[in-house]
Amino acid sequence: MTQQGTDVSWALRDLVESIQEIRFALVASSDGKAITSYGADDPDDVDRFAAVVAGLQALAQPVAEQFPKYAGQLRLAMIEVDGGHLFVVRAGKETYLGVLAREGLDQGLLGHQMRDLARRMGELLGTTPRLEETPRLEEHSG
Repeated sequence: MTQQGTDVSWALRDLVESIQEIRFALVASSDGKAITSYGADDPDDVDRFAAVVAGLQALAQPVAEQFPKYAGQLRLAMIEVDGGHLFVVRAGKETYLGVLAREGLDQGLLGHQMRDLARRMGELLGTTPRLEETPRLEEHSG
């Protein structure tokens, strides 16, 4: 599965193979379409989790809107269940990186690698990479 002839599955492969607890990784659009994936045993899992990633980012939007001084975009969402986790980060404009992993992984390491990969994904797919937002201080006149 590729978009615009850009195959970034090699980048997902590097991520999946670098942490043994990762079952698979995918890049999905905000409308739930899988753009690319690596490591899934069943193609139906890719489509199913692309929809989950899209739904999770949609659920996060009202939460992000509660912080109006910021960009209001999903940075990281995680679902933890018995046996594993689903992590989602924003990889670019309306593009999300999702990773399904088994229990026992180093969450800090995975988070760091996902942020780095998300930045590269934005560039590779020609979308706006996720930027770290800092709050603007309001000036008060005294």
